[in-house]
Amino acid sequence: MNRPKRIPALALAAALLCGCTAVPDRVPDSEPVSSEEGTTDSPATAEPAFDELPVKTYPIENMDYSVKLNAEGGSFEGNVRTDGDFDGKGYIVLDEGMMMQHIVTPPTSQHYTVAIAAHSYSGAVVRFRTVNEVAGAYYIPASDSTEFTMFAVDHVYLTAGADVIGFEVISGSVAMDYITVTNSAPVSSEAYNVSRSCASTSTAVSTLGLMRYFTDNYGKNTITGQCVTPGTNAEIDAVTKETGRSPAMRTGDLMYSTHAVYEANKEAAGKELELALEWGRNGGIVSFGWHWYAPTGKPSYYADSSDFILADAMTERDISMADDEELQALLDSGMITDQTVALVHDIDAAAQALLQFRSEGIPVVFQPIPDGDSSMYWWSGNATSYKWLWKLIFNRMDKYHSLNNIIWVWDGSSEDYYPGDDYCDIIGQSFYENSASSFAGRFSVLAEMTEDVPKLLAVTACDKMPSVSTMNRDNAMWLWFSIASGSAIIDNRGDLSEKYNSWQSLHDAYNSEKCVTLDELPDLEEYAFQD
Repeated sequence: MNRPKRIPALALAAALLCGCTAVPDRVPDSEPVSSEEGTTDSPATAEPAFDELPVKTYPIENMDYSVKLNAEGGSFEGNVRTDGDFDGKGYIVLDEGMMMQHIVTPPTSQHYTVAIAAHSYSGAVVRFRTVNEVAGAYYIPASDSTEFTMFAVDHVYLTAGADVIGFEVISGSVAMDYITVTNSAPVSSEAYNVSRSCASTSTAVSTLGLMRYFTDNYGKNTITGQCVTPGTNAEIDAVTKETGRSPAMRTGDLMYSTHAVYEANKEAAGKELELALEWGRNGGIVSFGWHWYAPTGKPSYYADSSDFILADAMTERDISMADDEELQALLDSGMITDQTVALVHDIDAAAQALLQFRSEGIPVVFQPIPDGDSSMYWWSGNATSYKWLWKLIFNRMDKYHSLNNIIWVWDGSSEDYYPGDDYCDIIGQSFYENSASSFAGRFSVLAEMTEDVPKLLAVTACDKMPSVSTMNRDNAMWLWFSIASGSAIIDNRGDLSEKYNSWQSLHDAYNSEKCVTLDELPDLEEYAFQD
């Protein structure tokens, strides 16, 4: 048997398994327009209305165990095939939308590694779930070989006795020969041995305090977060009203701050910065994504509705410190293009928005150009150009604009697109699986992605928030979770929608002893100097 591959984090898997970082779903992308709806003037605040709740405990009895289950012995659509080499009586082929289920009977409640022997001519993403939760997925790369290779999801919690495990093909077609279930362990605590330092050249005191607070909580507690529709606090207001507590982190978006759409959305852009500034002044953690409308051509951040070609803007010249005069000289000499200049000017516009927070000593958790390893956005789909752009954004903001109040979050899943340890502080992952799983296997993979010391890991966006109890059970305590904006959490009236997160689950999370809410945050400047 070949050694299992640990859920390779490739582009297709990122796009189809994890979804994408939260994009506000109330505003059309193709035709940006100014909107006045739902512009809450101030963040909701509330005195805690409920006592803190202990996390649920799960029995764990470690015991050696290993079993092989032939795929053809499960329940599935289609026929058993007997051509080529295989184990047992044959193998099965599952096309997109098909699934296979099997019964496994582990002797004890503990963590297991669930691996499949598979191959795919087309490439495939296979979602894996237990009776209670989606636990992960397998990415099977395209290959002409008919040799079965092992792919694994680690740290899967199974209860003693009969359990149904399921495998659903969400993309492509896959041949499956057999499944192995072997005892493993929770995520290693080595994942939490992270550095307190920041990637920025120089860091403001309050930002150092926030980074220190992050590292002190990492592995112990998770910080509550909520993505918002830019220019509103509607999602936060709904959560506060229903739970008695407010999220510690507000995640907005700088999508309206750049030249292509600013004039049409000036009011919404200004309101977004106003609300975020007020959030920071009131002691909350400020975070921004950046779904960047293409600097030239059609105003869209989606690749299929934009005609901006990032490769046309790339240059071997270091332009991160170039002023307008130098950029013009390079343009006149043919060493850079109009697209290059437009990129730099948009980065400068985003920097101007963030400078307002620096002037008030407010740290910003910044999550630009997410999901580079997907094919969704104009900046995604090519590792070389994506990393070039990320480093340009980082160096321009860090050195040229001296933004010393930024904590940098790289949001992705493929090591090929990772810009390097010197260019980010936190690795983010988004999940759109309608599952309260801790996704411990993915947590473990990301913890091993860095070159030296592990990075902090966070759930940057999700439809259904991960259960604090399952995170604690699996030792996969993401630094924070942030529920996606719009329909992921509220209905069109601004009231709580229970499509993904029930009132009970929100109440239990926001009042959990292991969840940090707005009222529990410290003064960050003081925290920087604590022993």
